[in-house]
Amino acid sequence: MCGRMNISDHEGIQWLLDHLGLVLPEERFTPKYNVSPTAAIWGVLVSRTATTLEPMQWGFVPPWAKEGQFKRPLFNARSETIWEKPSFKNLIRRYRGIVPVNGFYEWQKKGNSRLANYISLKDAPAMGLGAIIQTHSDGYSQCCLITADANSQMQDVHNRQPVIINADNMDEWLNGEKEDQINQLMQPLPAGVFEIREISDYVNNARNDGPDCLNDRASDSLV
Repeated sequence: MCGRMNISDHEGIQWLLDHLGLVLPEERFTPKYNVSPTAAIWGVLVSRTATTLEPMQWGFVPPWAKEGQFKRPLFNARSETIWEKPSFKNLIRRYRGIVPVNGFYEWQKKGNSRLANYISLKDAPAMGLGAIIQTHSDGYSQCCLITADANSQMQDVHNRQPVIINADNMDEWLNGEKEDQINQLMQPLPAGVFEIREISDYVNNARNDGPDCLNDRASDSLV
């Protein structure tokens, strides 16, 4: 799954957006080191044939859902079943998006403990997470991130990982029409591409924000 993200480095995010000819206004960018579901984030989507960057909410409830049917918004969708699930099947076919982030967090079970890890790309300052997009009845966009089986590098931490769209494949992801083509882009990246770092428990509290969220776990012993 993907339950928290780091979106704090404007320069890194802009590097990714350069591949799509988009600009994230620095004056509208707020560094967020510990982004959790329902937060406001930036996302890329195709609107009226133009690729745009828009603020959106992470997580949604399908518009057809009855009141109380969902206990909380849907923020992850499994790639293996996304074409069949009523909440997702129309969106994956027509309304795909990309959420640019610097990295994401995952928690590893060790005994009775859950240890935080920060995952980023070794050779790039940002990554594009594959998403599906819906429009709320009030007119704003909402997104749900897509997950896949973890690659062998991630499996020691968690059995799922977000779908990451390579910078060179982002336009194909946004505009592709064939199911086989989309499925190929939802495959996990090969092992070795990630930098996985054990970090401080400070990030465990979703209310905590700031650079301390990225501190190494060893720093806990210094507090």
